[in-house]
Amino acid sequence: MAGKQIKNIKTNVIKTPAEQARRLWLASLGAFSLAQKRGLELFTRFIDEGKDLQVRTLTMVREVSADTQAQAMGVFTPFTARLEKQVAQYGAAVENGMERVLARLGIPAKRDIEELSRQVAALSRKLKTAK
Repeated sequence: MAGKQIKNIKTNVIKTPAEQARRLWLASLGAFSLAQKRGLELFTRFIDEGKDLQVRTLTMVREVSADTQAQAMGVFTPFTARLEKQVAQYGAAVENGMERVLARLGIPAKRDIEELSRQVAALSRKLKTAK
């Protein structure tokens, strides 16, 4: 049985390059003919498949993007909060140090100047009402 299959396969094998070229030419003509006959149908199916693939791909990208953002925020939120707290602490320490240095030099701090401005404005209002 196996010997017969091998013989059948051997008889189907193309022996000469000219015969191979001829069969290749015929196969390409057949493909071209089928493409002409069924071209519009296939083209329409390709378009439908392309639209479907695009929708699936966009959906997957949106899901992956949302998951990635959620995971990234979960990782960075504690770090960001801790960093903001440290920055606020360092800022307050620098501000307090500058206030002490300015006070030693006899230079009023911004807070002192704002308080004086409020007092001057209040006195100006009292003078206007007293007239």
